[in-house]
Amino acid sequence: MPDWKEDITRRLASLKLTPVREAEITEEMAQHLEDRYKELFSGGLVEDEARRLAVEELRDADFLEKELRRIEHERPQEPIVLGYATACNFLASLWQDIRYGLRTMFKDRGFVVAAVLALALGIGSCTAIFSVIDNVLLDPFPYVDSHRIFSIRIHDGATSEEEGRNYFSLPEFLDYQEQNHIFDTTMGVWEETVLMGSSGALEPLDTDMVTGNAFEFLGVAPLVGRGILPRDAQPGATSVFVLSYKVWVKRFGMDRAIIGKTFLLNDKPTTLVGIMPPRFAFWGGDIWMPASLDRADADASRRYFVLYGRLKPSLDPKAAEAEVRILAGRFANIYRGQYPKQFDVHVEPLGVKVVGRTSHTLYTLLAAVGLLLLIACANVANLLLAKASTREKELVLRLALGASRARIIRQLIVESALLALAGAAVGCLFALAELRGLIALLPQFTFPDEAVIRENTPVLLATLAIAMLTAVIFGLAPALAASRRDLNEPLKATSRGSTRRSRLRFMLVISEVALSFFLLTGAGLLMRSFFLERAVALGIQPDHVLLTGLDLPLKRYKGTESQVRFVRELLPRVGSVPGVVSAAAALDSLPRGGMGTDFDVAGVTHSERWTGDIVPCTW
Repeated sequence: MPDWKEDITRRLASLKLTPVREAEITEEMAQHLEDRYKELFSGGLVEDEARRLAVEELRDADFLEKELRRIEHERPQEPIVLGYATACNFLASLWQDIRYGLRTMFKDRGFVVAAVLALALGIGSCTAIFSVIDNVLLDPFPYVDSHRIFSIRIHDGATSEEEGRNYFSLPEFLDYQEQNHIFDTTMGVWEETVLMGSSGALEPLDTDMVTGNAFEFLGVAPLVGRGILPRDAQPGATSVFVLSYKVWVKRFGMDRAIIGKTFLLNDKPTTLVGIMPPRFAFWGGDIWMPASLDRADADASRRYFVLYGRLKPSLDPKAAEAEVRILAGRFANIYRGQYPKQFDVHVEPLGVKVVGRTSHTLYTLLAAVGLLLLIACANVANLLLAKASTREKELVLRLALGASRARIIRQLIVESALLALAGAAVGCLFALAELRGLIALLPQFTFPDEAVIRENTPVLLATLAIAMLTAVIFGLAPALAASRRDLNEPLKATSRGSTRRSRLRFMLVISEVALSFFLLTGAGLLMRSFFLERAVALGIQPDHVLLTGLDLPLKRYKGTESQVRFVRELLPRVGSVPGVVSAAAALDSLPRGGMGTDFDVAGVTHSERWTGDIVPCTW
């Protein structure tokens, strides 16, 4: 009688079963083969032929799997199945590939350093720019549903200027707030300068006067204390204010005990009720104070607010503009001096003036560093092809000894993935350094104050995705080229390499050169534009001219006389500062400031409307 157990035990050895479980399975499969042997023998076959056919069934690749499935189905309580064993074998072989790849990389450290640095430069640059885009363009504000916060701007259709007016007098503001049908909720804000302290030591603070619901509208919890509440804006309410994080750190040394204390703001006792977190920098204010909204106020027509609203989910900005355009047409008949003869209405997202002007630049930079990453990938692919040429005999011997082409390809891709991960790790360090340098070089107000540029989870996930993508890009081509070789040619001493591989390397070099010329051409054009802009005549001499701004509190300096007296006293003192040749004052700064006006030139006829700015100044 044939002994099947020895053959079955050899077949089960790769599954690494427990001795008890292996004995059970061996016994059941031996019984199955015994029954099959008897069936063949009784069918007229001789003993040797019946045994040979039974052994062939045992060696059939599907037989073992089918029998194990049958046994496991009959015994569902047993945990060992063929799929689990296959997964274990795959993980074990993958770990073997990783260890072998690390040993190979350690032996050729020069190649590894060159490849990792090339990838790190490309991945680091992409990560740095993507960090800026993610924090500045995609998620710059910490406010609730910030992507739905919009403002209204009235644009003069007779001019090509894009600025227009986004502020409204108090009665007009209340009309827009009460009669619009595009916003779920609204708030208002206006900027003033408030003097903190007594007459002997006054400190000017940029103060944002906000409606009572502003902090509820923005939805950011205070770091310490509370925010401004609707009751704080009611007539007769106690004067309160909320402090920004930057002033809290700079002036008060992060002292939490100042909450509840009273300070003199424009000579009026005002209680500090809260301190906001670092990212809350709405309108760049130093402090925030409540503003009352009273149509009966004698100064109502001289008080202005910018209206912000949270757009209804069912509306898009274009549809909202159409509705506000109808509303503005009705208000133009009421507030005649505030609307041009030809005007248009724009509904603008929060931060559009800061974010919008940088978006094209940032996306251009992202495209440029993306090309840089492609060049880095091509460089590494060339390095891997060159390295594969030196490993031809090794790879062919492995194929000759029984390794499958899939296993060879997987080994080379694993090595590429290890290089990519190392490049990504070093690239993250490069990105941190690049971000710090970029933030230090950028002038103020380039990005929103609320934007915190840092490497966060989406950026790191994107970096990991880039690393894996580069592993596939520059690892698959050399792997396929190496695994498709004739087994005889590389073993010959006179073999000089593959023509196909040489063509691939030649194509990679051509693509690198083409991408490099493209980047150099773009960089040259940008530099030329930069120098041309610097050479534009401004009509003034900006060299050695320093400009600063000063807002006089209206409650302290009412009327023109008091303001003129202040300026006349200030200028001689500024002029006496060492190094100052002369000093002057103006209500605004050219060429971007001033009061809009129409003008004509004597003796010059024209059909179009000429507009300009007037800036009153000292003489």
